[in-house]
Amino acid sequence: RGLLKGLRITARHTFSRPETELYPYERKKLPEASRIFLAMKCDEEGNPACRACNACIVGCRDGVLKLVKDPENPKRPVDFVVDSGRCTFCGLCVEGCPFSALYFTQDFERATSDRDDLVYHLVQDGRATHEGEDER
Repeated sequence: RGLLKGLRITARHTFSRPETELYPYERKKLPEASRIFLAMKCDEEGNPACRACNACIVGCRDGVLKLVKDPENPKRPVDFVVDSGRCTFCGLCVEGCPFSALYFTQDFERATSDRDDLVYHLVQDGRATHEGEDER
């Protein structure tokens, strides 16, 4: 009985059409809820939507995020660093942000062989860096 079930599955896959994707010429269609790369919203002038409230850092159980506040204006981030090599993509940082400043993109083309390339700045010198911007 088990043998017949296995043969039936094999026959179904043998006579079905192949599911070949023509990557990179055709982009892969990902599920809407895919969480691949963390990004930050900003306004037209490049000011980040982050208000340095630390809610994302408290929500992150992996210690992935690092925030440096402006000493003159503690509601303004000077530096916001993400170590995506340690991130488990749980989404607690995005859910915990009261200003909806963080979001996940579907940018999956950031493979690298160097772990240092997985550390990136969303805010640097008080300006949004646009790393991780998605074509939405």
